Amino acid sequence: MYSQERKAEIINLLTQQTSVSVSVLAQTLRTSKETIRRDLSDLEADGILSRTHGGAILNSNPLHVSAGAKYHTSLLNNEYPFAQRHARNIPAKKKIAQKAASLIQDKDTIFIDNSSTTLFLMDYIPRNIQLTIITNSINVLLESAKIDNPHLSLISLAGFYNCTNYSLYGSRTIRSAAEFYPDKSFFSCTGVSLDKLLTDISLHEVDTKQAMMEKSRENYLLVDHTKFETASPFFLSSYDRIDCIITDKYDYPESVSRTLETITSKHNVRILIN
Repeated sequence: MYSQERKAEIINLLTQQTSVSVSVLAQTLRTSKETIRRDLSDLEADGILSRTHGGAILNSNPLHVSAGAKYHTSLLNNEYPFAQRHARNIPAKKKIAQKAASLIQDKDTIFIDNSSTTLFLMDYIPRNIQLTIITNSINVLLESAKIDNPHLSLISLAGFYNCTNYSLYGSRTIRSAAEFYPDKSFFSCTGVSLDKLLTDISLHEVDTKQAMMEKSRENYLLVDHTKFETASPFFLSSYDRIDCIITDKYDYPESVSRTLETITSKHNVRILIN
């Protein structure tokens, strides 16, 4: 298990319990106590948790961290750290990714963004198809190495490395994105609403997604039920640029159901629920 996977599991366990001990984590994750202590030290430095005697507790607001921590709430990049986002709503994200993967065809060229939902696509891509993946996500590259599928070709966009979210961004990323014309783009965002449309929390991520959406033949938005009727600081896209929204089964309130109906009828966007 990679370090980021362990850290995501640690965060997931801490969201379910008040605290967790080093011994329990080591046993659950099948690794040494020394490795767990290093992971906890990293997560504490990142402002996500606080170490206790023999264990750790999750911080109530992990975005409010010390000035020396590498995760911060700057306006340009105020995302939650990837490990924490990855640990949220995992069952729903897996179902969404499974449905999205079923839409990938042999010899497709696809773009996968750096969201925690689209990362699960790598688990469900059919092994018998030839596929080219373009991405700005370091995590996608690492997952492809772990899967070791000889039918996958990976292309990494250029750019500056974002050590908070394990992504590449910047003007070089945008320029390299202009070189490709994907058949399909799979991406996510943090807000879906009728008034603000599609919004995201990181300007760096928005720029890359927009660049690939402009070049892609079909655009697929992967969002779980928590993203509806929320808005983030940065505009990502109108619904007219989206071909399909893939979400999870949920007892949606009437307002969200109306939003989905409006998106379908007014903007001709398919809604797939899995």
